[in-house]
Amino acid sequence: MIFQALRLHNMSYQIRLQHIQITELTLTAGSFDKGTTNELETAFGVGSWFDDESRNSFAITFDLSLENSEKGFFIRVKSTAHFETDKEFDEGFKDSSFVKISAPAIAFPYLRTFISNLTLNSGYEPIILPSFNFVKIAEEKFNKVDK
Repeated sequence: MIFQALRLHNMSYQIRLQHIQITELTLTAGSFDKGTTNELETAFGVGSWFDDESRNSFAITFDLSLENSEKGFFIRVKSTAHFETDKEFDEGFKDSSFVKISAPAIAFPYLRTFISNLTLNSGYEPIILPSFNFVKIAEEKFNKVDK
């Protein structure tokens, strides 16, 4: 899908977004009001996952909840974006800004589009998620996910 060149510690990597999967989806609607999606509380988490057996692939995980408790509307989506590198990476790569900032920024628009299409096709006003500042999120805390 997307190729990204990264130079880290005198190594150059070609990185590709392989695919994105929705791993958990909950939608509960307690109202027929199409505008139920207009005022939502948002909880958002992002993390990374590395397979110890494969040193040339990694994943970015998202956990997003949107809720209008007054109208009984709730969405929770967990998704995983799978990336592949052209060569094996080291521990430095795992802590790089690419993993913490760039990879989430590359994958997030797909989740954003999914949420918009899901709500529109479910009969509600489409939710257009704002852009998230992945630099700020990485500075605050970036969680590594163990599977």
